[in-house]
Amino acid sequence: MSGRAKVFGHLLTEVVRKQRCVSCGSCEASCPVGSITLKDGTPNLVGLCIACGICYNSCPRSVFDDAEIEKRVFGRSRSQEESDLGIVRSCFAVRTTSEDIRKSCQDGGAVTSVLAQFITDGGDCAVVADLEEGKVWVPKPAVAFNRDDLLKAAGTKYTSCPILVGVDSAVKEYQREKIAVVGTPCQMRALRRIEAGVSTNVRISDAVSFKVGLFCMETFNHDDLMKFLESEGVDASKVTKFMIKRGKFIANQGEETLYEVRLARVKEFVRPCCEECTDFSSEFSDVSVGNVGSPDGWSTVLTRTEIGEAALKAANDAGLIEVMPLDEGKAGLGAVIKLAQSKRKKEEKAAEQ
Repeated sequence: MSGRAKVFGHLLTEVVRKQRCVSCGSCEASCPVGSITLKDGTPNLVGLCIACGICYNSCPRSVFDDAEIEKRVFGRSRSQEESDLGIVRSCFAVRTTSEDIRKSCQDGGAVTSVLAQFITDGGDCAVVADLEEGKVWVPKPAVAFNRDDLLKAAGTKYTSCPILVGVDSAVKEYQREKIAVVGTPCQMRALRRIEAGVSTNVRISDAVSFKVGLFCMETFNHDDLMKFLESEGVDASKVTKFMIKRGKFIANQGEETLYEVRLARVKEFVRPCCEECTDFSSEFSDVSVGNVGSPDGWSTVLTRTEIGEAALKAANDAGLIEVMPLDEGKAGLGAVIKLAQSKRKKEEKAAEQ
């Protein structure tokens, strides 16, 4: 019995029913017979399970050996100095030079600019989080083929999006072979699990060539967050951008702030699965991006692999971005490290309870 593959039933009992599922969509995307579908963020078996174990082996929450996958991805283990952020090759503050990107982006426009250059240089597409048409701030995975597609999807969504389902669409429906993916730390881990695992879906790992990870402390339950905003008199359909800055949750309409509240007020809407996550800076991506540590209007960018460095350099050489060294003081890289440490301590405290 011990030698048998762990299958969807194990995923259900070990991950889903324990509220550990991150709704990344890796199980749906990797199922070779299309028998798994996410419904309201939860995996459901909708067809015959052939007991291949691929869904279990693709899940970032079933098993994830940080040290083993780190060696596979980066060729070495992190040093003591890298214990908080993972393996980092370089750190920068980055800002787009393009006015159209600046108007659409969340902070410095680094992600959109680098992806635009990736596609210009021969990349087939990028899988990003967009919004469902006709619904209020409901994220959906989208396959972006050009700059306009990227601009439409620009900006941070603070609720979950099954980004791996979008990867499956890019590979299966559009037959793309050179794909960039933007996602949260758990989604980056799902991609690396598929890439490095045994009995996983190689068509996904072979097609994904560039991984852009986002800084992430936690995500919120969509319905609960929307109900809260409604109770506070906020019409979420008018919100054009949500932000978390300096301990506050902010909703903007254009340049106008519609609502601002201490982040502690919305903490109760954090998804339970986020409580066990220790990864703030997307440690298993090619390049990690966030707003912490950089001046307003800039993005903090950490490169982790040669692929990540090359992508940033290409955008810089093309004049799409301007780059400056990231301050290593408390307000720069120190701020990123502080949040990364805070997330680890939060998980340790939750594990003790």
